[in-house]
Amino acid sequence: MYKIVLVLICIFILICLYINYNINTLEIAKYTVKNKKISKEFDGYNIVQISDLHSKSFGKNNEKLLEKIKSLNPDIVVITGDLVDGENNNYNIALDFMKQLTKLYKVYYIIGNHEQKALIKKYKDEYIKYFDELNKIDFINLDNDKAEVNKGNSKINIYGLTIPYSCYKYLFENKEITTIDREFLEQELGNLNKDEFNILLAHTPFYFDEYEKWGADLTLCGHVHGGVVRLPFVGGLLSPDRKFFPKYDLGKYEKNNSTMLVSKGLGGSKVLIRINCKPEIVSIKLKSDIT
Repeated sequence: MYKIVLVLICIFILICLYINYNINTLEIAKYTVKNKKISKEFDGYNIVQISDLHSKSFGKNNEKLLEKIKSLNPDIVVITGDLVDGENNNYNIALDFMKQLTKLYKVYYIIGNHEQKALIKKYKDEYIKYFDELNKIDFINLDNDKAEVNKGNSKINIYGLTIPYSCYKYLFENKEITTIDREFLEQELGNLNKDEFNILLAHTPFYFDEYEKWGADLTLCGHVHGGVVRLPFVGGLLSPDRKFFPKYDLGKYEKNNSTMLVSKGLGGSKVLIRINCKPEIVSIKLKSDIT
């Protein structure tokens, strides 16, 4: 009996060490996006995407995360939501990270469901203070808005979509879910110029068909955390709305001339578990396909 208990304790310790390794080891995912709308001036342009930090720290003051970003030498950084976690009010980590990041790069930002959850739920007052402090930092908040990135005589457009909180479903909730369609996107973001290269920042990937119909050439998302547990040859196990084997969990997806990249993000909510699903930074190189 003593030996069995000892073996079980050892197994438990090994599992804890493995999970700790998985949640604290940063990976870099690199993609190349080719498109005829990308001008020669933007050929090789490097975009780094950060998603779903959930107030997690990688080293003191997120030094490890910042060093990894620096090693990629980005032209700009985009953040696709959930810098904070709606289940707690530890917002200083996100604020300190943004202060450091914006000293180094131009940063484009959208909120995710957890920022909205924090505002709606029990941490409303603290969240309002957080956003007051956040708005003192020099970044571009794309709240259903558009920004132009210029280089020489060329430009690309970056749109930021604020997805309504009612579009997100949680376990044991019976609320009616709002869906996003092309009409909603046109109402919130306007009609885009399809002759120009248009990037869309959208927290959830589950509306890719509508993003494509609207006209996004490249959509950057997070939210799914890679499925939390990744099974060999199968993919992500669980989505945030507690559905098994989500359609869009990680990586590159294409439809017609539209591309979507889904990051597995950096942190997690409530109980932080990642198995075969290490946190990642996404690096995107734009490639001109003009012949």
